[in-house]
Amino acid sequence: MADPTAPPPKHTTLRAIATHRENPDAIVEAGEIVDMRFPAGGRMTLRGAKLFHLLVQAAGVRIADQVQHRITLAALNETFHATLPELQRLIEELHTTTLRLQLTDARGRRFTKSGPILSDVEREDEREAQAELRFEFSPALRRAIANSSHWAVISRRAVMAFESKYALRLYAVMSLRAGLRKASEAFALDELRELVGVPAGKLPRWQDFKLRALEPAMAEINQLAGFHAGYVPITRGRRVVGVTLTWGVKDHAARVEAMRELDRPKVGRKARRDGKAELIAAAEDRAREELAQALAEAPRGQDG
Repeated sequence: MADPTAPPPKHTTLRAIATHRENPDAIVEAGEIVDMRFPAGGRMTLRGAKLFHLLVQAAGVRIADQVQHRITLAALNETFHATLPELQRLIEELHTTTLRLQLTDARGRRFTKSGPILSDVEREDEREAQAELRFEFSPALRRAIANSSHWAVISRRAVMAFESKYALRLYAVMSLRAGLRKASEAFALDELRELVGVPAGKLPRWQDFKLRALEPAMAEINQLAGFHAGYVPITRGRRVVGVTLTWGVKDHAARVEAMRELDRPKVGRKARRDGKAELIAAAEDRAREELAQALAEAPRGQDG
């Protein structure tokens, strides 16, 4: 019988979780979970996705075990700031949302496994001292993580900073690939829509998907992540049929700026992201200079 206290084998997601457990900003997630899909009609909200990432981090190296994990509501809300009704709604979302995972068995044969995110949840009344959220991940997720040998290390601070669910999903997807030797990967358009969580039937035209999902997501990633991201449309004739995602490590100055942005208040972030902050500041400077000049040139009243 295997020793349950023995460390996991090298080059597994569980070993990576153990390696990063002392870093409060690091969330290690199995590649199979990062690339999860939602069956037709399924979706995950931005707040639901953020809660999911926090629970993955809270479970730690025992995430693949059939155990009840615990986190106090106070610890959860150090960064999450959810009201009790919202937390209850988000827990129900994770309890009822079905995922579709692509896994590989011991013989190397690919198969699809579906299941919810959470299989069991208990929540204490928040008025209780050190009130807890107790939860257990579903067998589908535990199976995927237990057998995983590739993973993404994502920033908790970045997760909490994203303002678009598409940006957060794409950030995780690209983080999984950013550590690889390759610097690009091609996706069919429908596959990419599904991967970033666009509901079936929504944003069916390329222009709509590009303007409302892909480009805003790229802008957020380039502002907040430690890597830069881009994309190239794949065309067949005049029709866009796919997208090649591209990525690369930012230089030191750009990485420092991304970390500084994570420490700044949310207010003004979009203006900074859009490059408008400097324009606003310049306009305000010009207004002040014009006001000062007008006051200086205004005729002064005479004494007496």
